[in-house]
Amino acid sequence: MITDGNMRMRMMPDGKTLAEELHRAMKRIEGFGVRYPLGYYDTITQRYTLENVPYPYIVMQIGEARIRKHFLYSELFGKGGDLLDYGCGTGDAIRQLIRDGYPVSRITGFDVSDASLRIGYDLYLDRDEIEPLVSVAPSFPCPHERFDRVYSGSVIHVLGDERDFLEYLEKAHRTLRKGGVFFGSTLGLDDAAPGRGRDGPPRLMRKRELVESFEKTGFSEIQILQEERPELELRGLNFCLYQFCAKKGK
Repeated sequence: MITDGNMRMRMMPDGKTLAEELHRAMKRIEGFGVRYPLGYYDTITQRYTLENVPYPYIVMQIGEARIRKHFLYSELFGKGGDLLDYGCGTGDAIRQLIRDGYPVSRITGFDVSDASLRIGYDLYLDRDEIEPLVSVAPSFPCPHERFDRVYSGSVIHVLGDERDFLEYLEKAHRTLRKGGVFFGSTLGLDDAAPGRGRDGPPRLMRKRELVESFEKTGFSEIQILQEERPELELRGLNFCLYQFCAKKGK
């Protein structure tokens, strides 16, 4: 079922176009040393339209991996372990981890579709390097107690169906080793916000609702911090960004 929230997620914010944001993303990626062949900008803007980009907003984030802003990020490199990017989208978090020195052999990505991954491959020109790290399937196979860290970057707020959301949390919990950590970010609602409003993605949860969902799944030592997002306030939106982490008990 296509909900109003899902339809809004497939639209660009007012005053922005997909072609312009693709160009800006390519400029950011050039800062990592990527060099595009002559005429490649035109090739990309002809290849990708609002019809085949699942979530146009992610184009505005390519080249600025949100994982690096997470309060847990620096700890990942001291503790290491096997890490799953659960719903890896364009693969930006994976690339950022590699750039910062996380062992490539310990990184796995998963997504239910390769639509966003293809954008990442085309913009970074690195399919041969990243594709072997990622698996794509309609459902996560969920190997039991396989990972030490599971990262969830901007996934929860697009899971409008309650069963899909609960299954996502349950699989994240099941695939973690004992003592492992589930961490990431999601758009949500401030506990003091009046009502849910019509704008935004299909799932906007309050902090207490996130905590309750994590607890019901079996997570403990739950931390949820609200990140400042001035651009949301400037656009008159009544939601916020939460960073979270939770542990699977030993």
